[in-house]
Amino acid sequence: MRNAVLLLAFLLTLSLHAQPGAVTEASIKKETRFIEAKREALLGKTEKAIGMFKELVAEVPEMDAAQFELGRLQFAAGDTEAAIDALRKAYAQRPSEVYAAFLAELYQASGRHGEGADLFAELLKRDPDNETYYLEQAAFQVRAQDIKGAIATYNQLENRIGVNLELARHKHALYLGQGDVKRAEKELTALVESRPEQLQYQHMLAGFYTSQGDEAKARRVYEEILRQQPADVKAQLALQDVSPAKPTAGGDAELLALLGRTDVDINLKVGKLLPLVNQLARTQDAAQGQRAVALAAELRRVHPDEAKAAAIQGDIFFHTGQLARAAEAYAATLELDDSVYPVWEQLLGTLYLDNQTVKLRQYAEEALEVYPNRPAVYVHYALGEALRADFEEAGSLLDQARIMVSSQPDALAALSEFNTAISALKEGSNTTAVNPAKLPGGPAGPLAFLLANMDNAAALLAYDTPENTNALFLEFLGDAHAENGDKAAAAAAYARAKAAGSKSSTLRSKSAKVQ
Repeated sequence: MRNAVLLLAFLLTLSLHAQPGAVTEASIKKETRFIEAKREALLGKTEKAIGMFKELVAEVPEMDAAQFELGRLQFAAGDTEAAIDALRKAYAQRPSEVYAAFLAELYQASGRHGEGADLFAELLKRDPDNETYYLEQAAFQVRAQDIKGAIATYNQLENRIGVNLELARHKHALYLGQGDVKRAEKELTALVESRPEQLQYQHMLAGFYTSQGDEAKARRVYEEILRQQPADVKAQLALQDVSPAKPTAGGDAELLALLGRTDVDINLKVGKLLPLVNQLARTQDAAQGQRAVALAAELRRVHPDEAKAAAIQGDIFFHTGQLARAAEAYAATLELDDSVYPVWEQLLGTLYLDNQTVKLRQYAEEALEVYPNRPAVYVHYALGEALRADFEEAGSLLDQARIMVSSQPDALAALSEFNTAISALKEGSNTTAVNPAKLPGGPAGPLAFLLANMDNAAALLAYDTPENTNALFLEFLGDAHAENGDKAAAAAAYARAKAAGSKSSTLRSKSAKVQ
């Protein structure tokens, strides 16, 4: 059955990617090499398939199907920049919608939003009647903070199809985010005028006036609604409680007000917070951290079902040193959208740094199901296993990662250092020469800490936290308590190590001695 499935995939590949022109012996050889590379990819031999496709496109650069497959594999392997280069070449050879769609996905994943907008501008030149292209171009422009360009794109589409709810909402939110209240109002009034019988549009306008504190205008709109529909309960209740909004001061108060609006595009809000997040990453300034935490909390309150809101809150918690809260926010992000790989890696790294080793193994296992070709996932999984003394499994996972980065000398050197650290932990030796800067998390990471302090009672006692499920650390902590003669504390630490899934061959005997 497996061979039949592979054969079907090959036949589909040939039909989809067959090159035009007469069939020659040279073209048959090219297709054969293409099929062989595709077979390796289908069998999970990603690195080998990438190498084969690289050789093929070097010899036959005009073979767009090979460029496309190469880009797909490079993206799956985490090399987004190389994938973009391959897709650009494929698209240049054959400007198909399939290639364009994947190239747009790559631009978004890599944050190259301006280039994504340019791609859809080019597509619009070929197909100016495609409404989706306008919307995609504008979305990229918003992410690139080109608000003026996004509004111009929406206007171009509106000139073709007329005023409608989707376009009015987009432009209204962008104007409001820019503080241009008059134009924001104009978008809603134009929408109402285009379809005066649609009372939902009038409710939107009245709600906007209420949010702006313009009680008189809000009242007039609600009265017009009731003139058209006297039984409209929402308008009846609103007329009883139309009150002006409280004025806000500049600075953070103004930004908080913007974040609190439900009618402002979340991409615009995220764009306002990103400079602060980047500043925190550079400086770890405590005062800026407090500001960022408050702003992110408001964004999350207003957008509880948006993965972007949870992710940016996670980044802020991470850069302010609140690792447990950062891990919770990243986990919430994945609950809302598990398709963004960098969030998986950030969650795994945060759990490792916070010594939440049980959750680290749990999420690493889940990540492997979604991203089986990402070496960083194997490394984090290996960390989880090493820190519960399952050194054999950790070594096996590192072997998998080593295969994936076989052509990257720096990555191989780091994995070699990690492997040396595992051997030192297994032997219980802190005299083995290991460069802590090359270990995951660097000198401040849990792995480096254990190597440097496995027999340092004072350091171990100061390092513990209630959330700590690092079984190897807890065993060393129990050793420190036992050495100080505190059997009860030692027994408690050993019990925590066992509960954390320790695979240590010495834990049981140590625990028995302090009972």
